[in-house]
Amino acid sequence: MIIVNVAMMQEKVIQLLEENGFTYKEKKGLKLYFQGPNSNLASDAQTAKRLIKQSSFGSALFFNVEEV
Repeated sequence: MIIVNVAMMQEKVIQLLEENGFTYKEKKGLKLYFQGPNSNLASDAQTAKRLIKQSSFGSALFFNVEEV
């Protein structure tokens, strides 16, 4: 499982990652929890980070991705 810490545009982040194979699990404050498409957490975290950065809104966001 990975956690995306992001304050703004949470719905867009959820939609983006779900469109790319991630499964949204829950939200706790600024933390969005996702199950990745692979069993490799490091790969899932890198993929999520890359997808968000490459999106039209990603350059305006302050976020980080953690492995759990």
